[in-house]
Amino acid sequence: MTPAPVPGRPASATRFVLPGVAGVIIVAVLAFIVQNRVPVKLTWLFWSFSWPLWLLLVVTIGLSLVAGQIMLMLRRHRRRVARRAVRRGDA
Repeated sequence: MTPAPVPGRPASATRFVLPGVAGVIIVAVLAFIVQNRVPVKLTWLFWSFSWPLWLLLVVTIGLSLVAGQIMLMLRRHRRRVARRAVRRGDA
């Protein structure tokens, strides 16, 4: 099933732009990995291990994104609970 064409833009434009953008992102990621292959020693509390710099950066960014999403979910939940309390007249 193909998506509906966007008014004012040829239907074939998306077919060529998205693979091009994906290709640029893949090349950038591969260049990042190749340039950051040096092993880095990480010591935290009583753990010590060595990882390539690119892997350490990707894991750190991933954990940060997960932590940020959790914080946003908690904030949304608190706001939703507060709004419900105001609507019911509890606050």
